[in-house]
Amino acid sequence: MIDRPLSSAEEKLLFCLLAFYREIGPGATPGLSGLDEEAGLERHELEDAVRGLRAKGLIEYWELQPAVRLSEPGLRLAVRIEGDGRG
Repeated sequence: MIDRPLSSAEEKLLFCLLAFYREIGPGATPGLSGLDEEAGLERHELEDAVRGLRAKGLIEYWELQPAVRLSEPGLRLAVRIEGDGRG
């Protein structure tokens, strides 16, 4: 359980990453380039969402690409929120 609620941008990014996970599989690690458009976010919103989800331990981040991937807690949270009808 996370101690702070997700922002709207964090939730959009979480669901975008869940879609990549479902389409590609557990190794889905999309690059940040173009991910803002995929998630329906402005570039600055994407950067804030990445920072927030990373701080909460919900995504893993690779600086070299740069790229992100759902962590196990992030996957569980995304599926739970989606099941609640919010996603």
